[in-house]
Amino acid sequence: MRKITDGSTSLNRRRFLQATATTGVAAVAGCAGGGGGSDRVPMDVTEWPPENLESSLNLWNWYDDWAEWATGTFNEEFGVEVSSSGYSAPNQWYTQLEAGNEEIDNIAAQTNWVERSITNEYLHELPVDIMPAWENISDRVKEASSYQQDGSVYGVPESLVLYPLTYNDEYFDSAPDSWGVLWDDEHEGDLCMWDNATVSCQIAAMYTGQDPIAPDDYEEIEEVLIQQKPLLQTYWGDYQQGMSLFVNEDVVAGPLTMGRTYTARFSEGAPVHYTAPDEGAMFTSDLFVIPKGAPNPIASLQFTNWASERENAAQLFETMGYQPAVDISDQLSEQDAEFTNWPDEWDLVFSETLSDEVRSRYDEIWTAVKPRKMSLLRVRGLTKRSATSSPSRRELRHRRREFVSILGPSGS
Repeated sequence: MRKITDGSTSLNRRRFLQATATTGVAAVAGCAGGGGGSDRVPMDVTEWPPENLESSLNLWNWYDDWAEWATGTFNEEFGVEVSSSGYSAPNQWYTQLEAGNEEIDNIAAQTNWVERSITNEYLHELPVDIMPAWENISDRVKEASSYQQDGSVYGVPESLVLYPLTYNDEYFDSAPDSWGVLWDDEHEGDLCMWDNATVSCQIAAMYTGQDPIAPDDYEEIEEVLIQQKPLLQTYWGDYQQGMSLFVNEDVVAGPLTMGRTYTARFSEGAPVHYTAPDEGAMFTSDLFVIPKGAPNPIASLQFTNWASERENAAQLFETMGYQPAVDISDQLSEQDAEFTNWPDEWDLVFSETLSDEVRSRYDEIWTAVKPRKMSLLRVRGLTKRSATSSPSRRELRHRRREFVSILGPSGS
């Protein structure tokens, strides 16, 4: 990633304790209710640091491990009681905003849902020009316009989410340089794809030399995805399933997020790495946003800036393996710094919200392409290309599990 100059200043956190000066902590916002939110809004803050923080803060953040760390650390530094709610789908928080938010102070939100929220005026504008940590945000994502409108900024990037090609680095002698590896019959049965219309169609678009945001030949995309089907072992449906395919060495190449690839490599010991093929790779950003109706908007603003300081952003990677939206290379070990580096020569495409037409056509293609639910895994051995070896214990366990799933525990 590009090196960003740290323009933040050293701050005495205890200066920012709320005016009540109580040594206790108030009930969290979700329990106290909101009554339509605070009379103060983030744009009321004209100098940093903000004064008179509220005593509580309610986060909705799906980076669960990081959020658990952040709630305690932020409380220790600012005396603000923090609660955190995880969620599994963005519509869970979006429906609350639609109904009139009175509970949520801060959301780790996805780009397309942020755009929708801006359009419907559900988010507070943020005074990023006076927020010291704004200077830490990578130029790579600052250039994206998804969270900005008419000169106003409605979100601060929390993470960079890359959708790379993940591969078994014991099977391949070097990183595959093309998405074409997923269409190579040499790897038949050792490949996977994501059961996601947009992601899979965009991979096919890049493979065929098209713009993944605005393709011009949908028939070709559908054709190559149909051609690919016999080569695949499976389509994975959730992140854990996708990661397990690589951890168990059931596949050697396929799409998987960088964060899950990190977990597979460093927590599970899987021989995996990731790359951006020559045709390009998609990336997006999750963003901190403050919804209208937030009962504690100033504490939420302080949290957003605090979370974007390098040492705090680095914890997102340390706890979950996801790339924060700030340059944290000086916070990491040499091994981790190498893993998080996105070379400047990579052709990365920001995942802008698709037009209704493109999204509809991608859905139509996927409906036509996607096979019936696969009930079996292929039964085969996995060897390094152009190498011969006996099956490992892991492979033998896999084969037994697969035969049991086919024949039943008795083998009959």
